[in-house]
Amino acid sequence: MVSEKQLRANRENAKRSSGPKTAAGRLRSSRNALRHGLSLPLTADPAALMKARQLALMLVAAGADDMRMIAAVEMAQAHAQLLRVAAVRSKLVANLDFTSANLKQVLRLAALDRYERQALKRRRRAAQKLSAASNGRTD
Repeated sequence: MVSEKQLRANRENAKRSSGPKTAAGRLRSSRNALRHGLSLPLTADPAALMKARQLALMLVAAGADDMRMIAAVEMAQAHAQLLRVAAVRSKLVANLDFTSANLKQVLRLAALDRYERQALKRRRRAAQKLSAASNGRTD
């Protein structure tokens, strides 16, 4: 059971840490996810979209049915997202200053893991779909 004193302290802390108050602060906060462009859809990156299309065409034979083509496109898009993550990661590592312990740079590098995990999961699921479609199953 939480004491009345602790409950009052929790409420006071919550009042102080409820996010940005000003319009400028909210605007800046809302753009945090756009810092490296990985939260943007693949369609916003023409080069990555082209790579995904080329890969999808390599994954399935000409004249493949719709299920195989959809699974191939999903797999290719997830792989293109992984390539985007790798490119951003290599740029951040290249600019990483090893002489000074800059925590901000390390945190930005660690934040890429979320995008990589999402893309890996999407690629794995699409590969399972493609395998199932190739074997004639409709799971």
